[in-house]
Amino acid sequence: MSLVQDILFTVTNYPGGYRLLYDIIYENKPPAKSEKRKKENILRVTLSRMKKSGLLKNKKGDWTITPEGKKFLESKKMEIRKFFRPETILDNREKPKRLIIIFDIPEKKKKYREWLRMELVGFGFNLVQKSVWIGPALSKEFVEYLDEVAILKHIRFFRATEKDLI
Repeated sequence: MSLVQDILFTVTNYPGGYRLLYDIIYENKPPAKSEKRKKENILRVTLSRMKKSGLLKNKKGDWTITPEGKKFLESKKMEIRKFFRPETILDNREKPKRLIIIFDIPEKKKKYREWLRMELVGFGFNLVQKSVWIGPALSKEFVEYLDEVAILKHIRFFRATEKDLI
């Protein structure tokens, strides 16, 4: 995901000031002093350009997404295929949960990591830890798509029996 998409996604979910944006986007990893100045400058310039292009607005120090920003973000999300249908969420939650999924998707594929989490929720999975989920079986088509977008190699699947579950 590009920095612009990261900013739009972050502002959509966590509207707030510059410091909050910086911490979320750069994930609170303390960089070297020179690198921190560079990252801060890049973020400030990007925010300014996004404001000029109408994707964001700043009111009293809080950044929020505009309707144009939402359209831009939606157009970028359409690149990723959706599998679960919202009307099946309740049915999916009733299925037996015997599949454990553990993943470590690299930062370069962050958009797929976020997408996978949303899909797992839709399929009826429950979060155990940030990258550990338990839920019902997945379709062959879904697993093939994971391979197609080159993230299957970063995911491990474990099947538990009723005796294994506590």
